[in-house]
Amino acid sequence: MIPRIDGGPDPVGMARKFARKGDWRSLWWLILSLPLPQAVGAAAHLKPRKWTPPSDADARLAAVLSGVHTKEALRLGADLFHRTTVKLPGSLRLVHPAGFCVRHPVVALDTRGRDTHTSRVVTVDRTGVRSVLYEGPAQHWSMCALDSETVIARREFDSGGYRGDTEIVEYTPGREAVLASGSGLLDAVVEPTATGWVVGTKLLGVALALADGEQEQLDLREFGLRRADLFAVDATGTRIAFADGSRLLVTDSRLQPLHELVVESVRHGEFNAITFTEDSIVTAGWEKGLYRWQIIGGRIRGLYAGYDSTPRTIFRLNPVAPWNLLVAEGGNVNYHYDISTLERCASPDFLVPTGPDDRDDDLRGSRAIGGFVSAPYGRLAVYEGGLAHRTRTSADFYSTIVQDLEHPLNILVKPVLALNATDADRVRPHLDPAPGAGDIYPLTATERAVLEAAIEACDWAPQVTGG
Repeated sequence: MIPRIDGGPDPVGMARKFARKGDWRSLWWLILSLPLPQAVGAAAHLKPRKWTPPSDADARLAAVLSGVHTKEALRLGADLFHRTTVKLPGSLRLVHPAGFCVRHPVVALDTRGRDTHTSRVVTVDRTGVRSVLYEGPAQHWSMCALDSETVIARREFDSGGYRGDTEIVEYTPGREAVLASGSGLLDAVVEPTATGWVVGTKLLGVALALADGEQEQLDLREFGLRRADLFAVDATGTRIAFADGSRLLVTDSRLQPLHELVVESVRHGEFNAITFTEDSIVTAGWEKGLYRWQIIGGRIRGLYAGYDSTPRTIFRLNPVAPWNLLVAEGGNVNYHYDISTLERCASPDFLVPTGPDDRDDDLRGSRAIGGFVSAPYGRLAVYEGGLAHRTRTSADFYSTIVQDLEHPLNILVKPVLALNATDADRVRPHLDPAPGAGDIYPLTATERAVLEAAIEACDWAPQVTGG
C-alpha cells in the first residue's frame, strides 16, 4: 500500500524539498505514488551516491525512471487528456446515464434533440458520434449498446404529468422495435452481456435476458431477493451479480445461478450500489462505506471494507481499471478510491474538483462535482466537461467528454507502484501491432520510448519494497 504523500500542485517541487533534507525514503515513496511522467521528474532528484535502494527491484525501477528524458515525459503527461479524449457539444444528461458496450468501444448517449421536448439517442466511439438512432419525445432512463448501430433502451413518454407504461425498445438505423412493455418494467435497468443483454426489474423482482437469440428469465424472489434492478455485469460480460438487502446472487449471462451469499448484516448496511472490478465485486450500502467480495473456492467471500473512507451514501460505482481508480458517486459528488485498496486517492491530473472547497479533503483531486460514468466492461468513460482540468472555454466546460480507456497512454495515469503485468499486456500490442491489425493509435518516437519504459516499470514495480 502506498502511504499518503500529497505532493500538492507541484510534486517535483516536493521532491526537491525531500532531496535537500536528505529524506530519501520519503522521496522514493513520493516517486512510487506518482504517475510515470511526474515520477520521472521527481526521480531526477535522487542522488545515487547518497541514496541506497532498499532492494534490487527498487534499484532497477529507479534506473528505469532515471533513463527517461524528463521534459519529454512531463510534456507527454500534460498532453494525455487531449490525446485520449473527444469532446461532444452539450452537457451530459445525468438523469439518463450512458450505456456502454461489451464487445466494442462504443457508448450510447441520450442527448438533447432540436428542442427541450425532444431527445436524441446516439452512439459514440473514440472518434465521435457514429450513428443517430432516434430523435423524438421519448424519455430514456436506461440503455446499452450492442454495437455502433444497435441500442437497447428503456423509455417512457410524457403522459400528462404521470408516468405511463415503460417500453423496452431496440433501436437500429431507421427502425425501432418494441420488445416488451408494461408498468412492471418501471425503473427496470438494461445492461449488455457477452451473449446479448439483460433487464432487471424493480417491481417484479424478475430478470429477463436475451442470450444468443434465446429468451431467458429468472425470478430472484426464489433466492430471497425482492428486486432485480440492482446488479452489475463483469468485464467479460459473462457474469452478473445481483444484490438486495444482505443477499448476493451471481449468475452467468443466461441467468443460470452460479454463486449465492446470504449474510445476517453488512457493515455498510443494505446493498445500495454494486460493481465488478478486475478480480472482485465491490458494494456500497445505505449506511455508508464500501466492501470488497471475491469468489473463492466456489463461494462468495467478504474480504475487507473501506468503511471509514466514505463520507456519504454512494449511489453509483464506476470502475476505471486502466487508471487504478474507482469513482463513487453520491448525490452528484464524485469520490475517488484506489480500486485495489478502497482507500481515498487523488484523481488523474486532468480530473480536478470543480465544486465546493476541497480543504477538508486529505488529497487534492479526491472529490469532484459532476457526472462521471463508466462500466467494468466499458472501453470508454463519459463525464461532464466541467470535470476536466484541460477545458478552457465555457463551451468546453458544458461539453461531454468521451475518454478512450483503450489508448495505450492510459498507463501514464496509474501510480508507478500500481503498475502490473496487466498494464503491460494492454500496451504491448500497440507498440508492435500484429500483421494486418492496423495502427489504431499512431505513436511518435517519444511516446514509444516513454511507453517502453512504462512496460519495463511494470516488471519491477510489483516487487519493490519502498523501505
